[in-house]
Amino acid sequence: MANQKKTLLVFTSVDADVLRNGSAASLEKLRQKGALAPLTVERDLRTEAGAGAASGQMIWDAAAEAGLVVEPITEEGSDFFVADAPTEAELINVLDEALALSSKKLLIVVACPSLAVFYGLGIERGITLEKPVPAACIAPTIAWLGDLPLPSGVEAPAAYRVIKGLNFKMREVRKLFETNASMMEALERGSRKPWEKHDCA
Repeated sequence: MANQKKTLLVFTSVDADVLRNGSAASLEKLRQKGALAPLTVERDLRTEAGAGAASGQMIWDAAAEAGLVVEPITEEGSDFFVADAPTEAELINVLDEALALSSKKLLIVVACPSLAVFYGLGIERGITLEKPVPAACIAPTIAWLGDLPLPSGVEAPAAYRVIKGLNFKMREVRKLFETNASMMEALERGSRKPWEKHDCA
């Protein structure tokens, strides 16, 4: 049940300086067109980022239970993928594959123990936050922007400071309503009797 948005969450143990200053083209693209946010981690990065809390259901489990395709990101319709890239070479390989997709609705979050990089769909471009965000903000942020179900037990809010305008979702909903209204209007015009189609009377 693909939702046409593709979300990639990458956990890496590379140093934050690699994300801030790495020379690979994919890292430069993420920095230029994404948002860098220092992270605070209470206990475990993977658990907090995946559950939106200190413990609980993971977002990838919630997505699978909702019938979304949780597997490596491809053109054909995977919705969400979690990758582990412990080395810089593996991280660059994962990012190169994701950025090569033709999807315009791509959301990527790369998280290391002290920094997260948000890129793509609905993310503010080219900003670096001064104040850290909790790692638990990652799950609600990607759930909101990627149309993924929230894991049960989420305690943290989305990382609003990295989101492009707080009206992002309202613009998506407004566009859907406008499309629906024009389709309904076209259907109504098509179902009228021929003598009702002209306003000559």
